[in-house]
This record gives sequence, structure tokens and C-alpha cells, in this order.
Amino acid sequence: MFLAGFVAAQQPSAASGRGGRPAVPPIDTAVADRGQLVYAARCASCHGADTRGTALGVDLVRASGVRLDPTGAQLGPFVASGHKNSSVPPIALTDAQVSDIAMYLRVRIDFATSGRGNVAPNIAVGNAKDGETYFNGAGKCNTCHSVKGDLKGVGSKYSATMLQNRIVLPRGRGPAAKGDPPEPARTVDIKLADGSMVSGTLVTVSDFLVTYRDSSGLLHTVTRNGDLPRVAIHDTLEAHIDSMRRMTTKQMQDLTAYLVTK
Repeated sequence: MFLAGFVAAQQPSAASGRGGRPAVPPIDTAVADRGQLVYAARCASCHGADTRGTALGVDLVRASGVRLDPTGAQLGPFVASGHKNSSVPPIALTDAQVSDIAMYLRVRIDFATSGRGNVAPNIAVGNAKDGETYFNGAGKCNTCHSVKGDLKGVGSKYSATMLQNRIVLPRGRGPAAKGDPPEPARTVDIKLADGSMVSGTLVTVSDFLVTYRDSSGLLHTVTRNGDLPRVAIHDTLEAHIDSMRRMTTKQMQDLTAYLVTK
């Protein structure tokens, strides 16, 4: 099936998992093909045939919960319980079907983040002047950034493709490319049942668990039950993520065209 064309010939071997977590198996296009069939029948009506979302469901390629769940360990309970807040009726899937869908989503994420076959020859198609207006106006970019300060020379440091990718996908962008700046970490504060507070660098969070790394580098996992314990996540990219949700296609193209000139 067509999925085989999405995946590079070389595949990583299954490495030992970190922090005691199970190792993630290498991408298997045959498994992903099976997952695509299940996805098309049970998920595509809300999340789109290409997993990129519709008015009814989020873009699964961008969803951090999907990117942080490569084996579907959280996916199964999530769909079986009717999604968050029971917004969707429970979907009955076997463990094998969940694993197959998870593999299919990995292929879609790999394709989106690698850019294989889907990068236009020239993506700087916007209006740079309108991009400058957006940067200093509605986008509020200049409240944190300056093209004469932290963004000076950004257009010569990074390609238009990389700049645009960071605009529309500020977090959860996958493996860093050559010359790509590191992704800022999120931190988390957790108020435990006894009233004590624990803090650290956030590793993963879901409706069921939150895993963080403390100042000494040790991993800890706390079970969640609804809103307990109270979890406060601090993300320096939150303003970027909020902006991306409001940004139109033209604004994104104009901002890219402006930044490549700096």
C-alpha cells in the first residue's frame, strides 16, 4: 500500500526504553497499513482521512499526546472511555487494533516532520510587508522578540521551511534537524494529596499519568484521577501555541516571508 513510500528505507532498531519504559519498536509499514484501515473506519470521520483534523476533531499529527504515545498505551484507554469529558461515545477496539493505529499515526508523524515529498520548491509565498505588520501588530511577536535583537539574522540562519515549521508547530516537532535550535522544556508543579508540592521538568502528561524529571535527573510518575492531584504546567512556548491556533494561512505565509528577509 502507499504507506511504504512514506518511510525511509533505513529503520532504527528497537532500543532499550528510557526510565524503565518499554522499548519502542521500529516503524513497520505492514502494521501501519492495517492501522490505516482501522483508522479509516473508526477515526477518520472526525480527524480526517489524512489524520490532520477537521472541525470535529484535532490534528493528530500535531497532538502532543499522540506524539508521546508511540505504542498506543494511552490511546486504548482514551478511546475506550469515550474521549475526554465523554465527548465521543466509547470505541471498542482490540489491543491489536490499537497498536496498529498507533503505528499508522507514527508513520503520519514521521512523514509530516521529515518533510519527505511534501515540501514546496518555494514556500516564501507571502507578503513580507504584511508579515511585518502582523509581527508588530495582531501577532504581538514584538512583545517578546526583535528582528534587531534575538531574531537578528534569523533568515540566514534557518531555511524558510524551518521557520514556517516552527511557526505552525512550536512544540512536539520531532527530532531536531541540523542547525535547529533546541526545544525549550516544560516544567510542572504537582500538589500531592498530602498538600506537599513536587516540581521538575515535564516528560509526559495524560489524563491518567504525569511523568517528570527532578533536579537530580530521576524520573517520577504520578497517577492522576480527574483533577487530582493538581497539576500546573509552565510552558515558555505557550504564547506561540496560542498564536498558532488563531493564525490564518495568509498570516503564517506573510510572517514567514518577513522573517526570511531578516
